[in-house]
Amino acid sequence: MPKPFPPPSPWASCGAGHVAVYGTLRAGGINDIARLDPDIVCMGHTMLTGTLYDLDWYPGLQLQGTQQVLAEVYPIDEALEQAMDRIEGIWPTDVGEYTKQVLPLLVDCVDGSQRSLNVLVYEALPPTVSGKPVLAVHDWLAWYRSQGRTYPGDRFALNTQKS
Repeated sequence: MPKPFPPPSPWASCGAGHVAVYGTLRAGGINDIARLDPDIVCMGHTMLTGTLYDLDWYPGLQLQGTQQVLAEVYPIDEALEQAMDRIEGIWPTDVGEYTKQVLPLLVDCVDGSQRSLNVLVYEALPPTVSGKPVLAVHDWLAWYRSQGRTYPGDRFALNTQKS
């Protein structure tokens, strides 16, 4: 019998003004961040350090390890952060796949400058990646496309409680 969902928790912002996306929220992914905010503009790129895992049609990044993983950086407000929390299965019910981390990162901005910013990163929790294949790639979206894989549909895909 599936476990019942716990009651919704109150939502809280992480306080970061930017997010680094490395998977399906990247431009061209099934959950392309521009679908949440059509006026959003990528401000640059950064490299996240950790270990990248294959979770089927989306990746999971653990921030422990030495692998460099490409991420796009976007400005966010609370409404966009809340929408991303829903996609990542953190709110209104935490399904236990990801947690939010705020990291100081050096961002290579599209205007050619570099800026140090506090950036929200969605980190996969240990049970999420346990037993999953490690991907020795720095660009998950390019890798995913090169594998000939397809997404489960053409609409936003949300993480859901697994039975």
